[in-house]
Amino acid sequence: MVVLYIINPNYICIKLIIMRIKLLLSFLVISVVLNSCNISQKNYKAKYVFLFIGDGMGIQQVNMAQLYADSVLRDPLGVVFTKFPVTGISTTHAATRYITCSAAAGTALSTGTKTSIGTIGLNADHTDTLFSIAKQFKEAGRKVAILTSVSIDHATPAAFYAHKGSRSSYYEIAKDLLVSNYDFFASGGFVEPYGSKKDSGSVPIYQLGAERGINFTQTFSGVDSLLNVKTNSIVYSVPNPAPSSTLLYEIDRADSDITLEDITRKAIEVVDNPNGFFMMVEGGKIDWACHDNDAATVINEVLAFSRSVNAAFEFYKKHPNETLIIVTADHETGGMSLGNEANGYKNFLSILRNQKMSQEKLHQTIENYHNGNPNASFNQVMDIIQQNTGLSLTGGYALSPEELEQLRQAYNLYFGVKQTNNSKNEYSKTDLLVRTALSILNKKAGIGWTSGTHTGSPVPIFVIGEGQALFNHFMDNTDIPKNILKSTGIKK
Repeated sequence: MVVLYIINPNYICIKLIIMRIKLLLSFLVISVVLNSCNISQKNYKAKYVFLFIGDGMGIQQVNMAQLYADSVLRDPLGVVFTKFPVTGISTTHAATRYITCSAAAGTALSTGTKTSIGTIGLNADHTDTLFSIAKQFKEAGRKVAILTSVSIDHATPAAFYAHKGSRSSYYEIAKDLLVSNYDFFASGGFVEPYGSKKDSGSVPIYQLGAERGINFTQTFSGVDSLLNVKTNSIVYSVPNPAPSSTLLYEIDRADSDITLEDITRKAIEVVDNPNGFFMMVEGGKIDWACHDNDAATVINEVLAFSRSVNAAFEFYKKHPNETLIIVTADHETGGMSLGNEANGYKNFLSILRNQKMSQEKLHQTIENYHNGNPNASFNQVMDIIQQNTGLSLTGGYALSPEELEQLRQAYNLYFGVKQTNNSKNEYSKTDLLVRTALSILNKKAGIGWTSGTHTGSPVPIFVIGEGQALFNHFMDNTDIPKNILKSTGIKK
């Protein structure tokens, strides 16, 4: 008996396709492995390194700022670092908690080692000292600058020079700054330059610094005059700081107020030299605005942060083969989203242009009005809110009956009885009335928030320059400083 097997030609074709795909995948795997080996073995020569840290800046904060710049401001610069050729993603968890804090995240970004919540420059159980890449750059003969839009003794900048078990030890952290021997510091100032309230007998930081040959100044001309003077460090603080010794929010500042971009450009002048430098620049108040769920202020802070990155990018274009710029975040704050249930799939970001000041400043404005007019009517208070948000009883961005009732209830709590409902944290203090008004404005714009605290979301990495290929993948935040050192050839 003869059995005939009829072979389907389509079956043969499918088998051939599968075989070709397997072969192609094999080549791709080999290629990736070889490329990885080449990347790890290449001798990089980055001489000038910028590390920008947008505190609290997740991918949505970046996305929102870019959309706003494109659709509302028509700003061709936009968020400059979104145009960098290499992007990656970083996890942010601490050694002891999935959702990190700025101290633990800052230490991971500065030392390449995880630590516990609230810890700066020490391992998780505080039994060992961790040293930052800034120190390694300095020991390698390169200049170092540490810049921030908040106080210089705050968690993120402190992680690059201090070693303390508590991020709140501001005076002790400042003392560590004095012995770092870094070349330039710039910020809003110190939180406790005269010591903590518990220790009123402390020697002022300014006196201790002067004894070590450190110069403090509040003017750029003062910085310039010190460049030709032998000094261990120059410490610059802005002349008119906001509360908690920070730069003013971008949305609140006058044209004459110093910006993070101004500080970055001055720092480049200070540390530029043939041996190279390392510069850490923190946009610290992105995080603060996210804690407040204040979308308009967040967007303005990200755009201000981007302009400081652009100052470095201009430097890069002069030294493209010797410069590396990394832009990332320590963590995300607020769970910001484009889209909310109330608006469905619609967004109206242009509404945010009607917000004239930060939530923090609006709170202060209404509080001052309250102090002078304790019996002010609801309509009188709403006039202030309308002037600064666009929200109105009639016309403009008219409030719905439900929204109006929310504001009236908040007004009754604020003006009707002794206020007990303030939300105070490390970053700001705002009242229920202001929080309610900006929450309504955010919803009308189509923006959502899931939290008033940090989240565990991964954060973006944007890179350009010598060694950029080291950052084009999913990594942990501890990999970033390690790859920075690889990009320079400095041995740990």
